[in-house]
Amino acid sequence: MLLAFTLKMCKLCHTELKDNFEEDTAMLQISEIVKKTEEMFDLFNEHFYSNELTRPAITVSPDGGRGAYGWCSIQEIWNADGEKYREINLCAEYLDRPIFELAATLLHEMAHLYNLEHDIQDVSNNGYYHNMKFKTTAEVHGLHIEKHAKYGWTVTTLAPEAETWIKEALGEAGINASRLPIEGGSKGGSKKSINRSIKYVCPCCGTIIRATREVNVICGDCGEAFERE
Repeated sequence: MLLAFTLKMCKLCHTELKDNFEEDTAMLQISEIVKKTEEMFDLFNEHFYSNELTRPAITVSPDGGRGAYGWCSIQEIWNADGEKYREINLCAEYLDRPIFELAATLLHEMAHLYNLEHDIQDVSNNGYYHNMKFKTTAEVHGLHIEKHAKYGWTVTTLAPEAETWIKEALGEAGINASRLPIEGGSKGGSKKSINRSIKYVCPCCGTIIRATREVNVICGDCGEAFERE
């Protein structure tokens, strides 16, 4: 059994969810994984956001070296029948984490989606640094946020009330499949050119500079020291 995902009966605005949503198959079906993440989004949208969010395209793909559990696209990058949609991606390498961690990641990205739809600027530094506006939105919608020394208010866990509700609604079974983080496992494509420069980013405004050696540089706009990435 590669996938086990049980939805328990619960009532949300007089909506009943199916009690048993368990796949018993000897084959990996990516479509079933995506289907389950879509159902989680709909469930959370109803309970935490009163169905206020427009459902984005929900995808499952590799993290591409970002080192992130997921992301929400800033732009509407999907088109279907003339309608445009943003994207929430759950990174394939981390799908088999405990259900509460996966739920926290999805709610994290839904908080970004809410802020995007309401023109709330919740990040800087190319999307890495999460500010207090993100924390505020996230904690109103089921999350507990703590501060990371480099990336701001981004350390995400479920609030106790949300965890209790999710346990009742979803149970504790998660998605028992993930992509192995193997490099160089595909044929074709071009090789990356070797880049010997060092990238530095201003932690305040996100300005990027590159140098061929270690440097200590202050941003002229912000007065902050550039940080090496």
